Amino acid sequence: MVKIVLQKLGEIPEESERDILGIIQECYERLEPHGVEILDLFLFSDPSSLHGFYSRERSALHVVSEDLGESFIATHDAWRGTSRIGVCMSGMKALPVLIQIGALRHEVGHSVLHGSMEYYVFPISAPLIQAAKRLRLSKEYSFNLLYLISIAVKDFEVARLLSGKGYVEDQVAYSNHVLGTSSEDLDAWQLSKGNPAHMALCLAARMKDAACIIALQSRLGGQFVADRIGAELSYLPDLILNEMLKTLKRFPEAMVGDTFQNVAATTKMFLEDLLQPLFVQSQGG
Repeated sequence: MVKIVLQKLGEIPEESERDILGIIQECYERLEPHGVEILDLFLFSDPSSLHGFYSRERSALHVVSEDLGESFIATHDAWRGTSRIGVCMSGMKALPVLIQIGALRHEVGHSVLHGSMEYYVFPISAPLIQAAKRLRLSKEYSFNLLYLISIAVKDFEVARLLSGKGYVEDQVAYSNHVLGTSSEDLDAWQLSKGNPAHMALCLAARMKDAACIIALQSRLGGQFVADRIGAELSYLPDLILNEMLKTLKRFPEAMVGDTFQNVAATTKMFLEDLLQPLFVQSQGG
């Protein structure tokens, strides 16, 4: 049995604590064999305590990652070398139970597949270095793009693992929730217009959002998944939307190696199919 070291920040109802621990332990048991021996579990009563904690961690450890938005449910990291799962109780409470369960199992899956620091420190590949030099993109930009792509890959791997172990209904609910277009997505796209580098980051973020449901397409059907993604990305211009859908259709083709090989293959695909064409289009080519 995995040893769970629980830390509570704020008032956490005992019943909710027991439910979360039960879901996590059951998931670890079903995912055996695995190498997880200990998990640090943080339960945050509200977004403010969560944001404060992770902001301090990112600053102390010089971590490149996205800020956790108000819609945050749960997250996994191994920034200090071992797996940690953080849960926002108020965010959880606002969602249907099936999505809550799916989110918790999703983070457990990350701890099984990506439970060490190496899965959070990916080197910038040669194709990305070359593209950044050619397109005059900063090193910070390259890290941000690589971060989003690596999350997409890891989320796909987790959804594939969990569905293969029989967790389907909750993962479908969770993946549909993650895929949903937010006002932040719409605002980010509006602000990025005319800047191909920023537009590419928006597309990488949406690829991350789509990764889980793409991993479930053998269960849901490829056309159903394509239609769902197309509906959520319908705010994109037709040309960009079509190229994005083509890239997402090819996404599983890159998922044939280990995580590091998958990240490298997906990065190359993203550069060739999305980033570079955006710059060409912006120049009228």
